[in-house]
Amino acid sequence: MRSSESGRGERPWEVTFYATAQGARPAEAWLRDQPVKAQARFAWIFDLLEEHGTNVKQPYVSHMVGKIWEVRVEHEKVQHRLLYFSAPKRKLVMLHGFVKKTQKTPPKEIEVAAQRMRDYMARLEKPRK
Repeated sequence: MRSSESGRGERPWEVTFYATAQGARPAEAWLRDQPVKAQARFAWIFDLLEEHGTNVKQPYVSHMVGKIWEVRVEHEKVQHRLLYFSAPKRKLVMLHGFVKKTQKTPPKEIEVAAQRMRDYMARLEKPRK
């Protein structure tokens, strides 16, 4: 989605946002509520991800657990995080955003992302009528 908006042509990977069955995009809505400079930093990292995919590593992204990774942005000493996974067809799906307030990521944040990943994959694999 983002690559067509940028006007730069096709990229090897596509950053997209998880959408519920009703069409809500909670991670995208969370991102829009963050400070403009933090949003710009995320956009810059999304460009890296679209160009280099799963080869992007720290300090920009970090592996969490299983298939879940996080995009890491610090702005004014606030740790902003977007959890994502690599889906089929070279899509990097942003699942859940939050502000990290402790050194260790709270398990509930990872569980929200894991549930959204399971939902995304279940709907992807469901045969269309």
